[in-house]
Amino acid sequence: MLQRAKEAVVSANSRTKGILAVALVYVIVMLATISVGAVNQIEDFIPTVNIHLIDGLEDEKSYLVKQDTVTNVLAELSIDLGDNDELNKDEDDIVEQDDLIKITRVETKTYTQEETIAYDTVIEGDKSSSWTTTIVQEGKDGKANVTYLVTYANGKETSTTKIKEDIIEEATDEIIRYGGISEGTTFTGTLTTYGGDCSGCSGTSSSGVKLSASTGANNSNSPYLTYNGTKYYCLAADRSIPFGTIIKITNHNLNTDSTIYGIVVDRGGSITGSHIDIFNGSESGKTYFSGGTSYNTSYEVISVGSGNANFWK
Repeated sequence: MLQRAKEAVVSANSRTKGILAVALVYVIVMLATISVGAVNQIEDFIPTVNIHLIDGLEDEKSYLVKQDTVTNVLAELSIDLGDNDELNKDEDDIVEQDDLIKITRVETKTYTQEETIAYDTVIEGDKSSSWTTTIVQEGKDGKANVTYLVTYANGKETSTTKIKEDIIEEATDEIIRYGGISEGTTFTGTLTTYGGDCSGCSGTSSSGVKLSASTGANNSNSPYLTYNGTKYYCLAADRSIPFGTIIKITNHNLNTDSTIYGIVVDRGGSITGSHIDIFNGSESGKTYFSGGTSYNTSYEVISVGSGNANFWK
């Protein structure tokens, strides 16, 4: 094109040559201006890319967007993020062709419920060397209103955290003591019977109660000692159990009521620890009840005696 313009100038007359020369210069200037603008447009050009987006539980979608940061792309798509929402990319990352942007929608909720506070058990004494057990204090569960923060990711629970506990009622410790004798003490042991005419027996208990093979306890013609208006079987027990102590007896082999009550009035050379001996009349003659030795008899101390040998008088 420029070559033809040159040839036209050469072949024209002088006046025409001047006009053509001016026109040619104008065309060249215009072409130069257009070229510079095109270069500027290329430098400012922002390409578009195809991306894929998964927003929470929504299906995957594709968008044609300007290549920009993740933050700006989401703004272009009018997608807002919550304070706890999560992205699979950094917000300042530049998206590339076929990039996947995944938004995890995170929400939290709180709830409060009443819960039981389990009581603790406090042990006193040495279980391995003791034959008696006492519940010194009954344990009792407490109550509390407990508040939890639950986190959900795309509707699915991901974590639960206790954030607050308001005590309604404090728990009470259970206190168990091993060893010693007090009201409520329990133990398991042997139960045997003996008569007033047993070998080495004098017919009178260690506390002075007459235990006759023929006339019973204190000449009552029965195995019972009446104490404070109540009849009790007469018992020989370990020296750690004071005279006058009343004991409930169950799981025995005696031909009596399944639950009986005895009172400690006697001792015995072989009656130690959890071994209890119960007076039943005569070893060789009249007995007030029958039954053999039991080895897993259950005992419970109902009240602890004074220990005074004359308590019954």
